Amino acid sequence: MSLYRSYFETKYGSGYVCATELGVVKVEIPDLASGNQLHIVSLSDSEQSEITIKAAMHLKSYFNGDRVDFTDIPVSLDGLTSFRQKVLIAARNVKYGEICSYGHLAELCNFSRAARAVGGALAANPVPVIIPCHRIISSTGHLTGFSAKGGKASKYAMLKMEGVEFSEMMVVKNQQVMNSKRGRK
Repeated sequence: MSLYRSYFETKYGSGYVCATELGVVKVEIPDLASGNQLHIVSLSDSEQSEITIKAAMHLKSYFNGDRVDFTDIPVSLDGLTSFRQKVLIAARNVKYGEICSYGHLAELCNFSRAARAVGGALAANPVPVIIPCHRIISSTGHLTGFSAKGGKASKYAMLKMEGVEFSEMMVVKNQQVMNSKRGRK
């Protein structure tokens, strides 16, 4: 199976998307915490596909502050366990500007006592932002780890960009929560 790659530039630096014919298999985002302005000088080393081009355009728009819906971008989670696939598919349903706790996501996957395992599955997310693992936080409102470049600082920056409110590094309690009937106050 062929592997395709497209690069994207943002004010935070560059990133790339890899995909097969089935969907996106890897996303590398810029480090929002460092402000490292890496620039891609040549795309000649990789072949692009319709999927990678569209995903890269969406990611560039997202990091430029636009509200982007990634549900039209196919992903391929082949090679991950069925548990990890189920968790990542459930996390994909957390919409822009919403947050969800690890425990609630575990409940949605019918693994009510597996919040830590859910965290492990999210840490292995090969396609951050397209599968928005940055929107999953602790039940106390604290930000926990983020396996993409920049770690928690990047997670914080992306949630702030989406309009999530913070007090220090803790999410303010009145946020819109996934599957909640109450909106932001």
